[in-house]
Amino acid sequence: MKKLHILYILLLLSILATSQLQAQNAGNYDLPTPTIRVKVGIQKDKIFLRWAVDEPVAWQKANKIGFVVKRYTYMRDGKLLPESEEKHLGIFLPKPEKDWEEIVETNDNAAIVAQSLYGEDFEVEMGNQPQGLEGIVNKSQEIEQRFAFALMAADLDYDVAVLAGWAYTDTDVKENEKYLYTVELSPTNNANNLIIEQGKAVASLNDREDLPSPLGFIGIYQDKTVTLAWEYLQLRDTYTAYFIEKSEDGTTFTSLGDLPVMNMNDKPDRPATGMIYVDSLAQNDQNYSYRIRGKTIFGEYGPYSDIVSGRGKKTLETTPRIKSFDIAQDNETITINWEFLQEAEKDINSFELLHSETDEKGSYKVIKDKIPVKDRSLITKSISPSNYFKISALGKNNDHRESFAALVQPDDNTPPAIPIELKGMIDSTGVVRLTWKPNTEKDFAGYHVFRGIREGEELVRLTAQAIEIPQYIDSVQLENLNSKVYYYVTAIDHRKNQSESSKIVELDKPDKLRPEAPAFINYKTEDGMIQLSWTKSYSEDVVIHKLYRQALDDPDRRWLVVYESKDIKSTYEYADKNVIDDHRYKYYLLAVDKNGLISDKSQEITLRNIDLRPVDVIKTLAGFANKDKNMIEINWSLAPLEKVAEIIVYRQKEGDKATLWGTFSGGQNFLEDKDVQVGEKYTYLLKAMLKDNRPTTTQKITVDY
Repeated sequence: MKKLHILYILLLLSILATSQLQAQNAGNYDLPTPTIRVKVGIQKDKIFLRWAVDEPVAWQKANKIGFVVKRYTYMRDGKLLPESEEKHLGIFLPKPEKDWEEIVETNDNAAIVAQSLYGEDFEVEMGNQPQGLEGIVNKSQEIEQRFAFALMAADLDYDVAVLAGWAYTDTDVKENEKYLYTVELSPTNNANNLIIEQGKAVASLNDREDLPSPLGFIGIYQDKTVTLAWEYLQLRDTYTAYFIEKSEDGTTFTSLGDLPVMNMNDKPDRPATGMIYVDSLAQNDQNYSYRIRGKTIFGEYGPYSDIVSGRGKKTLETTPRIKSFDIAQDNETITINWEFLQEAEKDINSFELLHSETDEKGSYKVIKDKIPVKDRSLITKSISPSNYFKISALGKNNDHRESFAALVQPDDNTPPAIPIELKGMIDSTGVVRLTWKPNTEKDFAGYHVFRGIREGEELVRLTAQAIEIPQYIDSVQLENLNSKVYYYVTAIDHRKNQSESSKIVELDKPDKLRPEAPAFINYKTEDGMIQLSWTKSYSEDVVIHKLYRQALDDPDRRWLVVYESKDIKSTYEYADKNVIDDHRYKYYLLAVDKNGLISDKSQEITLRNIDLRPVDVIKTLAGFANKDKNMIEINWSLAPLEKVAEIIVYRQKEGDKATLWGTFSGGQNFLEDKDVQVGEKYTYLLKAMLKDNRPTTTQKITVDY
């Protein structure tokens, strides 16, 4: 398989996909079970299925095992069927490598998937793009690369997904029926018992909905560029990619390229809300129009968005810079001096003076406008203890450029008085109400509240911005281990001078603290029993630990306490001997404290008891030399209830090696050996082979002839 030269957008996607996987797995030793994710698409007379394993290593193994797809018809004519009708839709594996050879020459997505599945190595290169990036793909990340590229390419081309064994089109469907589809690993090929959770999806032809147009499509036109933006989050599960088209006459549109635009900033814990694409404009005085449409993973294109049109405009490139300021002796009058290139004066109409007390975004207000373009200095007054000033140049194209802020503060380094009479209480729901005596300083700005959960530790500030009133409402978790909470308050003025902290107030939490649950640390099945070990509850007032068991294969499935201990130690072990071979059992732990409060259940674990000890199947083995018939006769009996497939017999003549002598059906209980000689000693080894493949003991008997 040849190396792939993949375009720039695909390379960026690989970087993001790999880094995201690393971030998710860093330090995480308790990863969830891999799962098959299934999505459905519905057309007038077809239902499309797409599936994928959500973990790279499991994905790679699953491709060699194959997927079994089944359909269950569970409703017809609006009524639930007494029993779902099952239909086996097939076993799906990637097509052999030879089936890809022709299509990869003309289909980049097929080439990516084929290389991911069959390539001896997976090296991503840049092709002929400018500013090439080299060496960014590390060999240690090869599986993640194959995974990310293959799934992305399959999302872009449904036919490629079909070739890869990750898609199916169900055409035998009816409008009056509803279906449940399941996708799971093929048990026939799963020799190593790879565990991947089954995927499921429900679909009906009546669920078909028209694809929506892209939302919120806008264009921001600037100097020979346009920034296109549209809403992403609401249609994230509908469209995998978007295609952008451009027109110079508002009627005839052409695509900006063969590659789609995909969102590469989406993260599980922080989903992207919008998408942005920047296009260059050949000139500013030409009208340019754009429209977009989305594409689903099933190969369907949605309707076009509204058309946005506009022209580029030359922007103001020169920015003023405040170079100095002077505070007069009256501590109120301020002279501000700034710089601005003289040759850029032709591009502006005037200057403005902006002021803010906090320098926060959106807090600046114009306090002086229409300042002549020739001016480079002005006089103003101090408005607040802290004055942030900016000079803004107003361009002739209705744009503007602002200088960096300059902080001007008349002298004041005296902090407010320390807050006093701090009081508080915690109610039964965990709500904390704090009050204290208000400050009265003229330049007073507000208070900051601090909290700690352990005596003697440094308290953490709760207020991002100063609060102006002498009261604060907080909330604490009553179930946490700490029984007390600590607070203090500081005051701050407009010059950012902060007082010393108030006296610390110690508040008791209501006694509703349930103990923490114990936690399983190990388990195994051995010698016909299930062995469990766990750590104690780390709550100090725990007096009892309990282990519960549920027999999943019993009819009543009651939870029973199988172990209880009042001894408090760091770890516990228990061997559950009262279990049946090849039966499933579920376990969880509880802790009880001295007040009778019960912890939450620990994580439940489900185990199957597998007894690998050999079974004694051959009973009452006997043999004797029948010299009247010139033979040795061996007979035996079999253990009742055992399903014996066959009996294998080995014979060993004294001084020789044992060799296979014969194989008998499971119902036979004797043998006759006529190939014997007088004066020799013969040893017979009998082993029963069970139909369920459980191991059995080998029985031995020696006869002198």
